[in-house]
Amino acid sequence: MYPVRSTLCRLAVLVSLICLNGYNSFVQAQKVVAPVVKLGRANQADFTPSPLGADSTAEAEVLYDFGEVRFESGNSDIWMEFTRHRRIRILKKSALERATVQVPTYKVQGSEREYVGSVEGYTYNMNGQDLSIDKLTKAGIVTERVNDRLTLEKFSLPNVREGSVIEYKYVVRTPFAVSNNPRVWLFQDDVPVRWSEYKITIPAYFYYKIIMGGYLDLAVNQQSNTSMDLLPGQPGVPAQSYRFAVENAPAFRNEKYITTSSDYLSKIEFELASITFPNSAVRNYSVDWPAFDRSLLEADVFGGQIKRAPFLRDVAALIRAQNPTDSLARLQAAYDFVRKSIKWDDSNSYTCNSLKKVFEAKKGDAGDINLLLVGLLKELDFDVHPVILSTRTHGRISDVYPLMRQYNYVVAHVQTNGQAIMLDATDPVIRMGMLPTRCLNGQGRLIAPDGQSRFVSLAPKERDTELLTGAFTLADDGEVKGTLKHSRGGYSGWAARTLVQADGEAKYLEEAKKKRPTWQVTKSEVNGGTDLNTSLDVTHTLTIPEAYNEAADRIYLLPMLTEARTENPFKEAERKYPVDFGTAIDESYMTTFTLPEGYVVEEIPKAAALSLPDKAGRFTYQVGQTGNQLQVISRLTLRKPVYFAEEYATLRELFALVVAKHAERIVIKRGEVAKK
Repeated sequence: MYPVRSTLCRLAVLVSLICLNGYNSFVQAQKVVAPVVKLGRANQADFTPSPLGADSTAEAEVLYDFGEVRFESGNSDIWMEFTRHRRIRILKKSALERATVQVPTYKVQGSEREYVGSVEGYTYNMNGQDLSIDKLTKAGIVTERVNDRLTLEKFSLPNVREGSVIEYKYVVRTPFAVSNNPRVWLFQDDVPVRWSEYKITIPAYFYYKIIMGGYLDLAVNQQSNTSMDLLPGQPGVPAQSYRFAVENAPAFRNEKYITTSSDYLSKIEFELASITFPNSAVRNYSVDWPAFDRSLLEADVFGGQIKRAPFLRDVAALIRAQNPTDSLARLQAAYDFVRKSIKWDDSNSYTCNSLKKVFEAKKGDAGDINLLLVGLLKELDFDVHPVILSTRTHGRISDVYPLMRQYNYVVAHVQTNGQAIMLDATDPVIRMGMLPTRCLNGQGRLIAPDGQSRFVSLAPKERDTELLTGAFTLADDGEVKGTLKHSRGGYSGWAARTLVQADGEAKYLEEAKKKRPTWQVTKSEVNGGTDLNTSLDVTHTLTIPEAYNEAADRIYLLPMLTEARTENPFKEAERKYPVDFGTAIDESYMTTFTLPEGYVVEEIPKAAALSLPDKAGRFTYQVGQTGNQLQVISRLTLRKPVYFAEEYATLRELFALVVAKHAERIVIKRGEVAKK
């Protein structure tokens, strides 16, 4: 029996190399020497910069972060004992708050709760060549009860200032009745981490799925056979010991175009799969995909709701009567009915307690509204199924492990006329077939009976499109006068309509002008605000004073005017994780400038074109002249919603070219100079 369980434990760590988000870069670690850190004993190296060079923006540096989990038994229950030992160097005053530590503990119904103990802490300061040590006292440890379930153990280390090194250690004891999964371990922080190590010894009775995430390589990845005393009368229980470490982890920063930090931070987490005690049956705590799907279909708050929706029959009959032959028209009518009649309460969910109550209340969360839509479409005999997913701020799902906690949203999937259409009726201004940006997060799980459940892509068919077309005239006094039309389609149009609906056209136009304070607008109009199948167009009649610079009777005109990209969003030379725009992007700018009589163009920016590999994106820029008119065309297309880390360098180069070309000016001679 024990060798079998050991094999299962070994399998767990092999499976764990398939990461949660699909982009994991953990590799087999090389042998490295771990630092020797003894509690209460600092050394000179703790006060010196990192050997790889300091991060000049970092307010602190984690010198050492060690966590260990061991299993124990007592009081007829199994306990997990988690020990954490941390040492941090304070580099800036803004990091002083790191000397105040909060350890959350949880309680379930009854008396079962977690406990924090063995709290120790030290502050080290260098006074010239002398090292001073201040020890945390019991008076510095406070217990704060937040609510019936959550308690915070808080302590503040003494005499902390800029340049201090702080250290603390504590133990959390967790009964299985509170949680049977060890706490998630993060190898990264928002400041650099020199060494982060995690150890866990798992008795052979327990089989855990070990899930790794993130983009940093492991410095240590070890496992070994061992034994431990766990149950009374059961000495020397076989166990597996695991040790993982990351060395010199860079600070994690929320760069642009990411989903949520949990998708990118290097971490390790655990999910209990089963327990097999001697002479006892296996207790399963996780399921396979068929069982996962079946549990949802049989749940009263999910499959049970969409099986019975007789209160929708009158609505379905009316839709059929109004659209007797056109299935797409019936689909649109059903979508419009739910979208317009049920108000979203801004809450996410994938379940519903009572569709009938939602129908009567005319209000609900995402689960209420979209399961109601599924129910109505079933009454209309559509091939429709719910798709559960995780929103972008909730994190990506794993297609390896069926974990219910990963999901927080549901949409409808319809197969009709040879096409698959995704529907979300929570938003009153998004058109049929588009999912809100919050849902564009990799893939979702389509839940269907008879073993037909599967993963489906959430990649959008629509793009984020913006087209600016202008016609301007240069005046002698430095002004540029004309019209500028801003057309927003796809996801850009949806975002604009959302603002118009929330604030009204007048406020929307006012906010647009605030972003361009140099504009003097005489007239603005909005078109397409209510037609979801067209672009939303805003046309301004305007004057831009001092739109160009003058020197030595020459005009230096920035042809992009106020619409230039002035900053590359990708600052770092390298990026270890993907760039996630959410959608493909198409930005175009086409403008003509009419020059006064006698003006001569002396210099125009050179044309430029740059394509990404595999036609994944392209930027083109061109300035041309026909008579007394200048034509400016700039177009940036990004054909993929997500670009992998390997594509980052060329993507950064593309944006650098955009910024450079948008900054170039046209040089124009005034008429008097041209005649000389």
